[in-house]
Formats: sequence, structure tokens, C-alpha cells
Amino acid sequence: MFESQGTLKFYKDELLAARQGVGHFFTTRFGGVSGREGNLLNFSFSRETEEESFKVAENVRIAANYFGLDWKRFTAVRQVHGERIVRVTEEIAGARFGKPDLVIDADAMITDLPLTPLITTHGDCLPVYICYKDKAVGMVHSGWRGCAQNIGGKTAEAMCREFGALPEDLLCAIGPSICRKCFEIDAPVYEILKKEFPNEELYSYDPQRNKYFADLQGMVVLSLKSAGVRSCNISNAAPCTCCAENRGTFFSYRGEKGANEGLMGAAIWRV
Repeated sequence: MFESQGTLKFYKDELLAARQGVGHFFTTRFGGVSGREGNLLNFSFSRETEEESFKVAENVRIAANYFGLDWKRFTAVRQVHGERIVRVTEEIAGARFGKPDLVIDADAMITDLPLTPLITTHGDCLPVYICYKDKAVGMVHSGWRGCAQNIGGKTAEAMCREFGALPEDLLCAIGPSICRKCFEIDAPVYEILKKEFPNEELYSYDPQRNKYFADLQGMVVLSLKSAGVRSCNISNAAPCTCCAENRGTFFSYRGEKGANEGLMGAAIWRV
């Protein structure tokens, strides 16, 4: 579902939105101060010019103000398409925002700190939100490499290990990301993914073009289930970031062939 105010527009998962004590969002293209027209909500704070970095910081403040949050408590890692999971403590809270010089390489974060939004950035890769009742939250960035390394399932397991949750206590949601019909891959990537996810139902093949298509969202669902999360506690109903009909709503690295003007931000926090 979407909620908006003026040109600001956010996607929120219905299942996760019903959970008391937890907040979350996924940004869209507009409502910020970036881009040639000065109206894009770019959250790509890791690869911009100095001028754009100031605009991205303002975009973060705009989102923080909308949700009544302190932008300096936003916490992010430098995403490297790996499997490292970081527990965010007070020493880490605010990394890349309130603590701009604190840069940690990882692709997932978990925390039990209140009002400390964990944020990942996305151009088609999957955002995976995880919460343990109102006690702890996790945020995952998962591309195909992350899927192959089972980062979604490993983060769910880390939530249980670090915070004493049972798998059936976890609620998970996959945010807007590239769908199966848009995620085209070559044979080498297909072979890597097949080692972790051999289920043929996750793939299709176009013999005329010698290309495969893979269901990354389905892989994350299987990863979460393998970690013990119940099917009824996994939401996977978000729109595709790459489909043509959604290009006016989301940035898409593939849809815009690498020429996109920004990234979306996905965040979750304890209230």
C-alpha cells in the first residue's frame, strides 16, 4: 500500500504495518530535492558528487521529518553484496548519518535499540524487513549474490540467536524489487543460484535468446522458511521496481539500463 503527502510517496507493507511497535517505509522517486529538476527523492548516499551528497542528506531529513524521526539515528552500512550481518549497538547507531565517518561493510543489520532506523538502499535488489514482535528489527539488502548466500535466512537466524526470538515469532516482508519476468540472467549466474536453490519452479528459460529468468523473491521466501519462519508471517506482495508500469514510481537500475538518477531507501525501526 502507498501513503503520500504532497509529492512525497512511500510504500508500506500491509502485514508489517499492522504490527504494533514497529515502523517502516520504502521510498519512491519523487518528493525530494535531487535530480535535474530538483524533485527526486534519491537515497544513494554512497556514490554521489559532493553537491548531490548534500541533496541526498536533505532527502533523508525529509523522510525522517515525515515519520517524526531523528535523521542522525538512521543507520546504514556500505552494501557489498555479501552475507555479513551487523548488530547495531549504540557505538554503531547513526553510522553514515549522525556518524558519517563510520563505514561498515555488510548487507544486513539487526538491532533492539528503539528509534534507530536501519536503512538499506535499492535500485532493484530486494529489501527484506524482519521484526521480532516489538522487541527487535532487522533490515536486509539482497541481490542475487545475497540470495545465493542465503542472507535472508541467516539474518532471521541471527535475530533468534541475538534476541532470543523463536522463528515463529518473526514477521518478514519483502519490499518493492525486481520480479521474475524482469530478472534476466546468463548461464553462469543461473548455475550459481541453482546450487543453493535447485527448485526448477524458480526459473524459466528463453531458448531463442539463451537467457534465464530467476525468481529472487521466491528464493528469499524459501530462505526464510528454511530458517523456521512461518509462511503466514512472510509478506511478498510488493510491486516490481523494474516493470514498465512502475517506472514512474521507482528508480530501477535494470529498467533504466544503469542510467537511473537514484536509489530508493528501505527502513525499519522500533517505535
